[in-house]
Amino acid sequence: MVRTILRKLNYHRLNSRIETICVHHRNSSPDSETSCDLEDHSSGRRLYCSVPVSTNYKGMNLQEVTKRLNSLASPSLAEKWDNVGLLVEPTPPHFVNIIMLTNDLTPPVLDEALGKGANMIISYHPPIFTPLKRLRAKNWKESLIVKCIENRVAVYSPHTSYDCVQDGVNDWLINCFDIQEKKPIENHNETVGPYTHQICALVSLEAISDIRTSLAAFADISMSTSPLMNDTEAGTKIDVHIYCNSGNMQNIISVLYTFKELVTRLTCLELSKLPKPGYGMGRRATLTRPITLEEAVKKVKCHLGLDKVRLAAAPGSPSVSSVAVCAGSGGSLLKDVSASLFVTGEISHHDILHAMYSGTSVIVCDHSNTERGYLSCLKEKLQSLFDNNIKIIFSTMDLEPLVIV
Repeated sequence: MVRTILRKLNYHRLNSRIETICVHHRNSSPDSETSCDLEDHSSGRRLYCSVPVSTNYKGMNLQEVTKRLNSLASPSLAEKWDNVGLLVEPTPPHFVNIIMLTNDLTPPVLDEALGKGANMIISYHPPIFTPLKRLRAKNWKESLIVKCIENRVAVYSPHTSYDCVQDGVNDWLINCFDIQEKKPIENHNETVGPYTHQICALVSLEAISDIRTSLAAFADISMSTSPLMNDTEAGTKIDVHIYCNSGNMQNIISVLYTFKELVTRLTCLELSKLPKPGYGMGRRATLTRPITLEEAVKKVKCHLGLDKVRLAAAPGSPSVSSVAVCAGSGGSLLKDVSASLFVTGEISHHDILHAMYSGTSVIVCDHSNTERGYLSCLKEKLQSLFDNNIKIIFSTMDLEPLVIV
């Protein structure tokens, strides 16, 4: 009981100190970028003030930030296995005026973000990927999420939605070459319009009004009718088409069944998905002119800011007239793609051999090296997206873990 009372007293003292520092920062110079931090001596933990450090940037509510990020690249573009979008959400309201960009959220990156007063992190790779069953201090990944929550730092991850989107990571990667006729290796398909299904039925004229009334209870549907032509039931029945999503399809069918013999010829169709131009995984393009393999290597090094890459040259090292790229891990996507050259972050030994002896050279740059450079393009997009109301900064602690020694 005594320990419980002492813990509560320490908690209230700590909160009081945080509030005092927060008031100081609210009244500080608008150009101040000093982080607001303190130490909880009872636990030895370093804590950071959740109130944004004052800057020249107006900032924006987290809900609006998330809405705009989703409009830039919808989470629906991501692969089904991926975990994208807002992953850590501090209790509302949460105001964002400094966002740190990083390829990977690691302990050094988070410490840097807290030290610079960032109240949101956009991590290209999701720090929460496999489900977490518990949050413990001894596991570095779990501890990372706990620290974000304790310090009220929001975390958003786009990952494969940025791989898929037009002018995303893969477009940036392939743009190290002078190219033409660029297209995704694997198209992204989606339905045209807001609906996924069409329900068709033949309905007696006397039931149309009641059906409309019953369906009015459902959101996100569209109903149209057309007269029957050259049909024995023309004049007594009408063709009805209802467009809806899979979520309310069963409810609509249940309503139609309540009218029994007044509704006949009931069918349900899934609307076809069509390729969205410019969207999809990986990119393949024809070069404006053939170049040597050595020239291709130099272009990749220059674009990615690397001194060295790994090269598997196809026998005879033919000139490069076409290229296929996949940021990150591209082995499965690039396999059997027709191109003179593959550029990716990582690929298996056997996939390299298969490419080489099928006439395709391979440049391997290590995983995050094929992604991190895109953050510079992203910064420009975000400054425009947020109307320059949020300060966008890069992590200097975000590095490719593998080095050639």
